[in-house]
Amino acid sequence: MTSSTNSTGSGSTESGGSFRERAIRVVISIVVLVPVTVFLGYGGWIVLTLTASVGLYDPKTDDGEPLRHRLAAWPDRNRDVMRTDGKEPLPLKP
Repeated sequence: MTSSTNSTGSGSTESGGSFRERAIRVVISIVVLVPVTVFLGYGGWIVLTLTASVGLYDPKTDDGEPLRHRLAAWPDRNRDVMRTDGKEPLPLKP
């Protein structure tokens, strides 16, 4: 019985490596993606709040509401859609 190796000859199988290697990749992905997702989700709100508090930049939406207020409410609006199993229309813009 022979096992296939990838082109580098490292001994891992073509299907992605051993269970340990795949588990390590999953853990690393989670450790990297969770902070990035949180920063991108709340990062815009944080930056706009800081710049507005200093008086540098405070963009408004089409209806005159500060964009930072709408960005702060964005995660809750998405959660409401998730709770309805996607039956509620998805808010496409903040």
